[in-house]
Amino acid sequence: MKTAFLLDTCVISESTLKQPRENVLNFLATAENYFIPMGALMELQMGITMVCATNPIKAVKLSAWYHSLVRAEIPIVTTDREVSEIWGVLAADSRLQRLVPSGGKKPRGGQDLHIAAAALVTRLPIATMNVSDFMLIHECYPLPGIYDPLHDRWHARMEPLADQYPLAANDARDEDEELEHSAVRVF
Repeated sequence: MKTAFLLDTCVISESTLKQPRENVLNFLATAENYFIPMGALMELQMGITMVCATNPIKAVKLSAWYHSLVRAEIPIVTTDREVSEIWGVLAADSRLQRLVPSGGKKPRGGQDLHIAAAALVTRLPIATMNVSDFMLIHECYPLPGIYDPLHDRWHARMEPLADQYPLAANDARDEDEELEHSAVRVF
């Protein structure tokens, strides 16, 4: 089984950099399956809008890139009721307050909590180079996984239950076979 990933904004936007890092581009080219969370789309749009104030030509190029990205048929994880509720829990947690947007000089999208909520709902690991923020969230609310494509390193990873409890998986298979045989005997 191949791993699917939820992409953080920094991974998605790597290809827009003047000197994109090869490891990240290779990850995007070879990953079997990935999803874009709505929080990342918000951060991308916010970044393009901010660039527009200082470099309109670059903003037009980024906007064209953004529109081709959303038309690329990469599945988007929407912010439904369940994601919103978990996002609210994360945003209210005092241990995570440094991840909530503030009125500082450089506005933050504050979408790490939003992306983490989407990961918790979908049970997808997050591909990010912003490991420290997601590890903070993970300490409070264990995430399905945190993978850094730049360094090809897992920082947190939930193992499938079958891997943790191989006997339980075999017992379930034995029970299924037993039920199958007993059903044949009944008829």
